[in-house]
Amino acid sequence: MARMSSLLAGLVAGVVVAASTTAIAVTGANTDTGPDSRATTTWLTVKVADAMGTRDTITWVPTGSFASSAEERVPCYPMTPIKGKDTKELALSAVRNEQVSAQLAIASGHDLDNVKAVVGDLTGPGGAKLSGDDTQVRFVKYVPVQRSKSEVDWSATIDQVSSGKEVSGDRNPDVVGDPLEERPSVDVPAYAAQPLWFTFHVPEKARPGTYRGTVKVDADGRTQATYPLTIEVEDASAPDSDDYRFFLDVWAQPETIARAHGVKRWSDKHWKLIESYGRDLASRGQKVINTTIVDNPWHHQWSLGARESQTATPYTSMVGWTWNGKAFSFDFSRWDKYVRTARGAGLGPDIGAFSMLAFQDEEHLTYTDTRTGRTVYENVDLGGDRWRQAWGAFLPAFEKHLRAKGWLKDTWLSFDERPLSTMTVVKDFVHEVAPVFDDRISVAGSISTEGVASNLSVDWGGIDAMTKEKVAERRAAGKITTFYVYGSPAHPNTLSYSPAVESRMLPWISAQRNLDGFLRWSYNSWTSDPFKQPVHIFTQGDEYLVYPGEDGPMSSIRWEQLKEGIEDYELIAQLREKEADGADSDALAEALATATRNLDGRTKDVTDIETARAAVVKGLTS
Repeated sequence: MARMSSLLAGLVAGVVVAASTTAIAVTGANTDTGPDSRATTTWLTVKVADAMGTRDTITWVPTGSFASSAEERVPCYPMTPIKGKDTKELALSAVRNEQVSAQLAIASGHDLDNVKAVVGDLTGPGGAKLSGDDTQVRFVKYVPVQRSKSEVDWSATIDQVSSGKEVSGDRNPDVVGDPLEERPSVDVPAYAAQPLWFTFHVPEKARPGTYRGTVKVDADGRTQATYPLTIEVEDASAPDSDDYRFFLDVWAQPETIARAHGVKRWSDKHWKLIESYGRDLASRGQKVINTTIVDNPWHHQWSLGARESQTATPYTSMVGWTWNGKAFSFDFSRWDKYVRTARGAGLGPDIGAFSMLAFQDEEHLTYTDTRTGRTVYENVDLGGDRWRQAWGAFLPAFEKHLRAKGWLKDTWLSFDERPLSTMTVVKDFVHEVAPVFDDRISVAGSISTEGVASNLSVDWGGIDAMTKEKVAERRAAGKITTFYVYGSPAHPNTLSYSPAVESRMLPWISAQRNLDGFLRWSYNSWTSDPFKQPVHIFTQGDEYLVYPGEDGPMSSIRWEQLKEGIEDYELIAQLREKEADGADSDALAEALATATRNLDGRTKDVTDIETARAAVVKGLTS
């Protein structure tokens, strides 16, 4: 693992609010303590009791409506009067072959043991059933909230992102609910809230109609609440994830999987875990297998002169580079295995190769000198003789290898936030030595690179300049256009304490702007323990969307909401096909405007998405 210079580390530590293990204990994949180890101060106890309005056990529906309940995070320590305590019935709407998330929460003036929820079978038209076993119940887990180096640099601050609905505590530390823990039950301490996260899976062959059942919340060995549950299954279907049109490109980090799970890098156990995380990405319709062709494509040249990886665990090259004093040669065996493993998990078909250009650093080469056996790190000039020699050897060798594998048409030369001036040097060089890649260049960055990139993910600052007409022109030419967020903007985003509705809204933004999808720079670039030390450098959650679980990924509120937004996008695409007149109907345009009319989840009406979605489903079924 790369270490920061002591000076840089001191600066970073100076702006990080350290987590107190006495105030809250958070668990990783291999520990058995849970939310029951949270402790409250007298001040918190009084505030939460006031918010509860009682010292007895209560349950409630966040937002007051089961249909929108998953679009708002439940604070661990509610500070304002709790709404949704009077909700008596639960109602959802769904189409076939999709998932729908919802929440219930429980709190008490005394410790609660063995909290769990039981979903019974639902009975529908003609005696048709939706099995309660198809519903997944998980427990929202709370993690400490930390400031990051980037909050004194270019990213939004905690206060700009969170309204206080998401973050609660006594600053020793504050906490936010994000991971979704899979376990049979959980113990809950007095005066702490515990949300129960329901994921309903509606089968593809479900008969349309109204299904009725019950949901029970148990604690202390007895039922604390029973809710009638109604699910209205509409006569429409979401496609399987491998048939999604939505172009999702989330960058995974294989090395950090080995570190988080305590296995040897590139061992059999590591490869099995890579496959498990790949299946999770595939369940969201991930279209790209992102690979490394050089060591640490994301080096960062910090202003103090320290050269470090921007991730806590640096990436390594999947391609072996060697130099014998006369020529470069390349070993693609690990790269091949990664692609095969990812495709076996359902990813692809596209393959991204990072990267001919260094990320915010001097251009350099890393290779093994076969004469000495030593690893060499050599600075080179972009477009200079040594750079041209190295890449002039690599690109033809890569092309030949891809042709032999049958992967050439699927592979992109990928770049991250490089300016047009350097991209032009690369574009011209690629045309000179391997013109087959002329139309296989992928860029995440400025709209100024639009003429270079056949696959362009434009940053938020350039999204308005990417007009619907320009997107349509690119699509007609076979080009892909998406957008991305990172530590910025403050809204909308997928940070650990971003309002949950914003993750659901992102695919709607893509649909409203006629874009092809969405990119996020990191799926799993964790710290050494994201449950206790959730920040490496960037704003919390910017570096990961899931957490390390027992034998694979532990999902998050953000990851589930993004999935359901993608399902919405797919229904919108179906409706556009049905209307098929080249322009959105007034009803669809209004739905898109409603879903995206306020990008700040702190003040957004959480019913906006459900209202918009209902209009889309009505258009499909009428």
